[in-house]
Amino acid sequence: MQLTANPTDASLNAKLAIDAQAVGDLRARLAKDPKGAAREVAGQFEKMFLDMVMKSMRDATPKFDELESSTVGMFQSMYDQQLSQNMTSGAGRGLGLADLIAAQIERMNNPDSLQVMQRSPARGSWGGNGTATVAAKLAAPVAAVAGDAGEFIGDIGQSTLAAAQSLGLSPHLMLAHAALESGWGKKPIVDAHGNNSHNLFGIKAGRGWEGKTTDITTTEYVDGVAQKRVERFRVYDSYAEAFADYARLLSSRYGDAAQAGADAKVFGKELQAGGYATDPAYADKLARVAEHPALKAYKAA
Repeated sequence: MQLTANPTDASLNAKLAIDAQAVGDLRARLAKDPKGAAREVAGQFEKMFLDMVMKSMRDATPKFDELESSTVGMFQSMYDQQLSQNMTSGAGRGLGLADLIAAQIERMNNPDSLQVMQRSPARGSWGGNGTATVAAKLAAPVAAVAGDAGEFIGDIGQSTLAAAQSLGLSPHLMLAHAALESGWGKKPIVDAHGNNSHNLFGIKAGRGWEGKTTDITTTEYVDGVAQKRVERFRVYDSYAEAFADYARLLSSRYGDAAQAGADAKVFGKELQAGGYATDPAYADKLARVAEHPALKAYKAA
């Protein structure tokens, strides 16, 4: 029942979608090589997700033939399942979900793999006067943070330290601000091609901005009422560039916020008072995020 002409190909992703032996083959593979089979398990979950999407789309499609038999529906379902199998298998990367699932399986089976999250703060120096030592001390606490928060800090920690030092602001406040605006990096602003804009702080592109931009639908509050609007945001080539621009913006337009030191409440209130955000609860939200355990080590930096 193989789709490939090579009879020796034992990959589960090469089989027909409707295959009674697939589950048994997967169990056998897991018993012999748990780590090696993780990618195929992830691929099966990715296919299940696409199956549900295809079914929802098919159910939502209007039916114009009232005399259509149930047999036609059965064959349509079989076709959809095979289509999703083909889309998530082969030499390509599928939808990309399988890679994320496989990585999570690896973390669950091997907690030591979470050590990779220390990569950014642990590298190099972010200035003189003992700052390299501070960065090294931050590596251990960050490495112990699991999940989205730990990964997010690992990606931007180095850039945060450099920008915070230039202002004399506590790094944990910058991290909290970035986390609030980007949903811990899970709600990035992207350009027209779907590429990351690196705009972690939701900085809009005003008339004076001469760099790249992207138009995004965002929520703004008018007289306390939330409204959806399309706004133009800045696009950066890297997180380092984004943080440098953020530091310039704080020092030039939000000077009182830049002088908050390590006080999250003052920082949030001054940003809100300066018009950084229209959400009436913005300062309170920022203060709560700043108390996240993942940011504790950065308070002392």
